[in-house]
Amino acid sequence: MDKLKALQYFLAAAQTGSLSAAARQQGVTLQAVAKLVGALEAQLGATLFQRGSRGLTLTADGAQYAEACAPLLAQLQAADDGLRQARQRPQGTLVVGGTPFFLQHCIVPVLPAFHASYPDLTLDLRGVLHLDEAAARDCDLLVLHGWFEAGDWVRRELPLIPQVTVATPTYWQRHGMPRHPRDLTGHNCLSYRNPYGKLLDLWRYRQVGAQGEVIEPVVVRGWLHSNHRDHLVELALADCGVLRIGPPTVQTALDSGRLVPALLDWELMDAPPLAIYFKPEQRRTLRLRVFADFVAARCDELLQWTKGQRQSGIDGRPAWHRGTGRRASSWLTHG
Repeated sequence: MDKLKALQYFLAAAQTGSLSAAARQQGVTLQAVAKLVGALEAQLGATLFQRGSRGLTLTADGAQYAEACAPLLAQLQAADDGLRQARQRPQGTLVVGGTPFFLQHCIVPVLPAFHASYPDLTLDLRGVLHLDEAAARDCDLLVLHGWFEAGDWVRRELPLIPQVTVATPTYWQRHGMPRHPRDLTGHNCLSYRNPYGKLLDLWRYRQVGAQGEVIEPVVVRGWLHSNHRDHLVELALADCGVLRIGPPTVQTALDSGRLVPALLDWELMDAPPLAIYFKPEQRRTLRLRVFADFVAARCDELLQWTKGQRQSGIDGRPAWHRGTGRRASSWLTHG
């Protein structure tokens, strides 16, 4: 008796509730399934199924055996798939959509290294801001910032990159570096408008000390709002204001001293989560898996650089995100 096939047929019959359905699922004859399931029962000395007019029902012995065998068979299948895929090279084209600012500053610079490892794979990059926009449907994989409901997409959480408050040395010299978050009310703060159309003018800071946790919400003001972070970075680099930003996206400016962080003894709250999205049917696609793993490894690298902490994002969405106002700060007055 082929024990492995017998187990496969037994579990298929347990799942489908009939030998004929199990045969169709496995692509074999009914006689082949019935013969091996019967041989398995004989070898075990146990009745695994109750056979009736409405199909098969697992006996107590059968249920116990199925519960023990299912994960073992899944492990074996995973080992087979892993070895098979390790000997393959991903090919074809992978359509990748993502938050343009993140792709440009965090992923594109390291794509030459990815290509060197997978020279037969072509990447088609597309700027996508929102999971529900039409362009997202044409993508095999998405890398997005934001509190999106996954819907029929599979969501893979990535490390949450903390944000910092920055401006140029010239700006700080002219206007003074803030010592407390409330000092930002006297500064020109460059605010981002998110993909939902909400102006993020509420900057919340947290500090934990001997007196416990302190949360300081600040409604910031400034003469420029934009839904493109590049606009805000450009103005900040031109000595025009204060910006909240993820350090990896302005790493060169921070390393060179063109941007200088402030309020480092305070944690900026409400950084948008980052996640990979893909369709369930794409889960086993080798080209998708290698790129998703590459992005995840890159985010881990960025997280180490910022010395942040891994957090879950979608369940930690701030209260202002759920409000209907066009400004995050409207939550303070309307709850």
